[in-house]
Amino acid sequence: MIKLIDLILEEKSSQPKAVIMAGGAGSGKSYLLNQLGLDSLTQFNPDKYVEDPVNPKALGPASIQVNKDVAAAADEKISFVWDTTASGTGFDKNLDKLIKLGYGVYMVLVYTHPMVSYISNFQRGRNVPAVAVFSTWRNAYAKIADFNNKTKGNFSIFVNERGEEFGKEIEGFNLAAKNGVNGIRDFLKKYNEKTGAGKSSFFKEVEWTDQEEQEFNKEATQIDWNKDNRSEDKAVKNAFLKSYRKIGVGPGVDKLKDVVKKYREKKAKDDTTSDEVVASIADMLFSPKFQDLLKHSTPQEIDNNVQAFLA
Repeated sequence: MIKLIDLILEEKSSQPKAVIMAGGAGSGKSYLLNQLGLDSLTQFNPDKYVEDPVNPKALGPASIQVNKDVAAAADEKISFVWDTTASGTGFDKNLDKLIKLGYGVYMVLVYTHPMVSYISNFQRGRNVPAVAVFSTWRNAYAKIADFNNKTKGNFSIFVNERGEEFGKEIEGFNLAAKNGVNGIRDFLKKYNEKTGAGKSSFFKEVEWTDQEEQEFNKEATQIDWNKDNRSEDKAVKNAFLKSYRKIGVGPGVDKLKDVVKKYREKKAKDDTTSDEVVASIADMLFSPKFQDLLKHSTPQEIDNNVQAFLA
């Protein structure tokens, strides 16, 4: 049987169409996409660049590149599928561009509980930092009504709860969330200590020669920095290496101390932002208005809707 999608495979059509598979990190977009009949359309997904065997990119640069690819495809009026977290200005700009260019847009938003996103993310061999899991979760699902309006109702939600598998963790997160940010932070700390989760696979340790390490250790004797904080530790070491590899000596004690100071100032700001994100997640979970927005459709229903949209 010929799918309706096969009827629109001309690269340039009178009204090109985009199917957006959206959702937070670890929500299960790929799981749902594999159940939809969209293989014949061009696919845009950061995984293409992250998993490139020749020139792999980190997730941030990969996402930026996909935004560029989508923008270029829009200019060519090509129909495509776009896998995205629906988070950030790059996404917003491209969505507005598609609408302005006259694209038909159908968005499938894959929803899952924030703790399920967290667990799923760190169970993968390739995972993003915890802060990215929660920020993409908040950014994607806080705009459900906006997405529905922009797509003129061409919008479906698939709830990928996985409660049978992660019911205990979901319940624990919800209970902790009643105590706000501190409750969630304490819960995640204990979960990470128990499971080893919480560390991004994209983090790269400092690579240096024995001589570079010896020279660093000489210069760093007067520096007070947190060696157990791998990001702070990396910032100090990279600052030393940047100078040493350029002029043969380190930047000096004062400059290294300044690196520590600036890192901690930035971290304090980032922590404040992260706390705001976590607080808003707790509010969303207990909001009847938010829960009412999660009108669930089955994969078959979504596939039927998408095929009808593509006809």
